[in-house]
Amino acid sequence: MAKKKRNPSPGAAVYGTKNKGAKEAGDSDHFAVTREFVESLVVAVILALLFRAFEAEAFVIPTGSMATTLLGRHKDVTDEYTGYEYTVGASDEVDSVTQAEKYNVIQAIDPLYHRLTDVAENVSYSGDRILVSKFAYDFADPQRWDVIVFKYPREPQTNYIKRLIGLPGETVRIFHGDIYIQKPGESEFKIARKPPAKQLTLQRLIYDTNYPCPILEQAGFPDRLEAYPANTQGSWIKQEDGSFVCTPQGETWLRYRHVLADNGKNIRYWAMAENHQQINTQEARDTCSQLITDFTAYNTDMINEGSVYQPTSGLHWVGDLTLECTTEIQSDGGILSLDLVEGGVHFRCDIDVATGKATLSADDEDIKFDQQGTIEADTAVKGRGTYSFRFSNIDNELRLWINGTMVNFGAPVTFTPQGDVIPKWSPADPGDLLPLGIGTTSVQMTVTNVRVFRDVYYIATDEKYHNNRYSSSLLDYAGDGHPPWNTPPENDIMAILTDPESWAKTRLFKSRREAVFKLEAKQYFPLGDNSAASSDARLWQVGQQFVPEHMLIGKALFVYWPHSKGKPVPFFPNFSRMKFIQ
Repeated sequence: MAKKKRNPSPGAAVYGTKNKGAKEAGDSDHFAVTREFVESLVVAVILALLFRAFEAEAFVIPTGSMATTLLGRHKDVTDEYTGYEYTVGASDEVDSVTQAEKYNVIQAIDPLYHRLTDVAENVSYSGDRILVSKFAYDFADPQRWDVIVFKYPREPQTNYIKRLIGLPGETVRIFHGDIYIQKPGESEFKIARKPPAKQLTLQRLIYDTNYPCPILEQAGFPDRLEAYPANTQGSWIKQEDGSFVCTPQGETWLRYRHVLADNGKNIRYWAMAENHQQINTQEARDTCSQLITDFTAYNTDMINEGSVYQPTSGLHWVGDLTLECTTEIQSDGGILSLDLVEGGVHFRCDIDVATGKATLSADDEDIKFDQQGTIEADTAVKGRGTYSFRFSNIDNELRLWINGTMVNFGAPVTFTPQGDVIPKWSPADPGDLLPLGIGTTSVQMTVTNVRVFRDVYYIATDEKYHNNRYSSSLLDYAGDGHPPWNTPPENDIMAILTDPESWAKTRLFKSRREAVFKLEAKQYFPLGDNSAASSDARLWQVGQQFVPEHMLIGKALFVYWPHSKGKPVPFFPNFSRMKFIQ
């Protein structure tokens, strides 16, 4: 409806009165217009910032270099015996240039029991879709462990996503799977420790009592959890639901043994179990036990049977571990202990059940904690009750969580090992062969939800090492008397990893090399979380193993649209994988 024009009557008085009212009304209208303009401007700026901050283009993860933090093209697999769900990469199905589908991933190996599985009929899905803050680094500098998106220096039209490891002016050293940093003006390298949230994101599950394998148990294959010493078996009774009831009669432990029915060396036990043949338990325990390694199920995709590439159970020992469990304590007092072994050293957490006091220690005098005196803290444990525990030894730092909350010991419980850390075993102390344990001398308890994790293992390789190598595997071993890119045969490596008596004699662990990368101003060093299958700065052309600052696009923030599972209805979002990116 059109507004009527109002014509005021002439007259000095009316005019005067009219002028005064008009002035007040004009001021009010001017204020309203100004406020509306300012509000609109603010809203526009916020919307512009949000648009710029989150997305100017759709970004889909193409490959598995960041798996399993972020997934590229992949297949979802549910193990038929355990019900455990995992993913296997499928990027090799697609031609990297034309993006046409050329192959089909037909086999994979599950991460818990290492069973070769047929996945030919499983659907392949595109990678995760993420939101990227292109605005985050306008106001703050990039931080170590950020997940960043950048233009690949050799092909600026291509975007890459990796984790930021090295900052401008630093020297990065990859050694024994860990990251060491020499900052500008400093003469020594110091280990780069992950913040707790990053640590939990990067750790990889290798065992979970919530996913037992009945077919192996029925065939007599050994359990991964065992009473130690063996003569205390009566102190730990396994129940039908998979829990362990402890009624101690002196010191006793429930320890983890990494024993696999197919570990790349002994492969017949899965076939025996599936054909309902009985397995000699002790023989299997002796021949199938091995060190925990950097095995990654995501990388076991095979596009044809008998491929040249045959996945193994991992080729690098990982000593940085995390133990989780839920314990129902049925005693008013006593000591409950958690134990992690690395390089033969027992790192202990002793919890006084009556008072809740937790004490951390190591049984090797060469381990010097940075914190002086007795390392102890009060915890939520107070007598009888059910408690969840998480105890980790990652990046030369001990951390303890109880009921999901990290315990404060007054300062980080950090330490520096002396010399090379190599796995140890002896008849008197199995050491790294049984690297995790839950123990007590007097506490009656029921233990459930036991889970074992390993840390990410960064492989110390470099373009100058990898060039001209026959094997496609990335390894950080250096062969004696050979060119720097040569390494021991993979079968020889597996033979050592599965033979504890050889650990003290072999030179394998001492042959692990370092990879060092020097950064100048405005240069950044990125690595993929999936170190064994990541074309990151390690493998770029020597002299160009960095990302220039002007090629940074932004910080990855959120997985906003993982593929649909097709249930309960088609295209229904997979909310369980929507997450903030750590």
